[in-house]
Parts: sequence; C-alpha cells; structure tokens
Amino acid sequence: MNVQVGAESIKSEYVPCDLCGAVDHEVLYSKIDSVTNWTFNVVGCSCGMVFVNPMPDEQSIPLLYRQDYHFEKPLLDSLYKKMIEFLPPSNENSRLLDVGCGTGDFIKHAEQVGWDAEGVDLINWSQTYGGLKIRIGDLPCMDIPEESYDVVTAWAVLEHVRNPSLFFNKISTLMKKDGYFIFTVPNVAAPGIRHSCHEDVPRHLWLFTPGTVESYLDKNGMKIRSIFHDGKIYRSYPFGLLRYTWHQLIGRKEMNCSVYENRSVGLLQNRSIGVHFKRWITEVFENVPTCQIALDFLDLALGVIIANYSKIIRNYGVITVIATKE
Repeated sequence: MNVQVGAESIKSEYVPCDLCGAVDHEVLYSKIDSVTNWTFNVVGCSCGMVFVNPMPDEQSIPLLYRQDYHFEKPLLDSLYKKMIEFLPPSNENSRLLDVGCGTGDFIKHAEQVGWDAEGVDLINWSQTYGGLKIRIGDLPCMDIPEESYDVVTAWAVLEHVRNPSLFFNKISTLMKKDGYFIFTVPNVAAPGIRHSCHEDVPRHLWLFTPGTVESYLDKNGMKIRSIFHDGKIYRSYPFGLLRYTWHQLIGRKEMNCSVYENRSVGLLQNRSIGVHFKRWITEVFENVPTCQIALDFLDLALGVIIANYSKIIRNYGVITVIATKE
C-alpha cells in the first residue's frame, strides 16, 4: 500500500503483534490522517495491544510528521518541570538518556538540575542543538556501551516506534543495575479510550495497557516500581463517545471513526488549547456547522468527566511508569 505525501511515497505493510507475535487481529476502527489524507486501520490483539495495521514501514515514519510537530514544546516549561519531579536525586556523576528527545528541551531542564543528560531521536528536528549531546538514528541499532545510564526516559515515545520490543530490550541493556526507566504511554484500557477517535493515528502506532507494559518489562528483566494515572504529564480524553454511543443505539456500526469524531476538538491538531484557545474558538465557528457545535461541546464535557473519573479509579488514558531492573 502506498500513500503520496507531496513528492514522496509512504509505504505500509501488515505486521504481527509486537508483544505476542499473533497475526489474527480485530479491526476496531479506521481513521483518516490529516497529514497524509489516507485512511489507516486500528486493530486489537487478544494480548491487549492495539495498533495500526497495515503499518507504515521504517523509512516512511519520518514522513508522517509535520516540521512544526515540536514547535510548541519549548513554550511548555511547566511540562518539563513536572517531568523532572519523576526523576530520582542526581549527583555529579549521574547520567540520563532521553529517548525521542525531539529538540532537546527536556535535556536542557535535566542539565539545569545536575544531570549529565544526552538524547537520541530518529528525526533531526533542529539544524543546531546548541551544544546538547544528541544522537540521530534508530536507538536499537546504536552502538552504546551497556549499563551506561542511571536513568533512561521516554516521554510519549514508545507509541511512535515500529518495534517497541526492540526499544524495551535496548533500554534494559543501557540501564545500570540500580537504574530507572521512566516513561509515558497511552493506556487503551482506560474508560472510553478504545472506542474514541482521539488518538493521533498513524503517528501513534501502538496503544498499551498496564498489563501489556508489565509484559514488556518482564520480558526484558525489568519490573514496575510505580505507575501513575494522574495525567500530570500528558492528558487524555475519550472524545467522540457521544456520537459513537448514538450510532450504537441506532444500530449503525461505522468503522470509520470520522463519523463520530469530535470535529471541534479535531481542529486543535495537537496544539495546546491553553495557548490557542481564542484562535481555536474562531476556527470552530468558521469550520463546524452550527448544529454540530453544541454536540461537540457536549461531547467535550462528557470526555472531561470520564477522564476525571478514570483518575479516581486509577485507569487513566495516559500512564507514567517508573521501572527498575530486577
């Protein structure tokens, strides 16, 4: 399957489940990608993993991202300060590796609190990283000495890679014996998430659950020390449930989730609502039919209520995990 993006072609292929190797999957829904304008299928495996299938191949992954994908991140100092709070105390010899470091903003903050911080990313997001130690390339293929780091972080990264198992394995080898692996991933087991249309498909290739995360860690000699369902780092809302529920009630089971997608929320395109609220409201009234706006905002309210309930029952749509080597 090929998709044209400008002059370049994205190729995709059917893949087995990365966690259990199964090839028999249930199609949950399909979604039209705003970058490629192509429809991608999201499937579920009996082991609990949910993923894009057919999946863009390795060479096509960088083509799925707009150049401005990270443009707001330097503005979010509060976000990086919250990430720092999950780190153990550092000393002058403490080393940290940030996987999927983007433009290196978290590395800067880690250095400010005493860490000898480095980063790695598949994509070169900046012509200059201002002296930051950043490797560009595929982490599992990199020649890095084993047990080099006290802490490895991966903030909302593992859902973006084609083979999470290779990353869990590589990260385990890079951690010191008393080291920490701190990461965030989407939790598709949270209430409403499996049937919403909010995931950034196909950039989010894999959706996890607490159970599948534990399985990955167990296979690679790690165990969960703490797991957080507080939405402190990233937030997740099951938008689209209002229309989805209506379609189920009237017996119209649509596979393309654009039918029940929250159109107003979709206009944000991963931008921060706090930064772009006024512009977003203007775009909503310019692009969404008036009769649909009320439904969108009712759906938005429902999504917020369910997300807050998810925190109470400790099953939130994004989880932060602190793991250690066994």
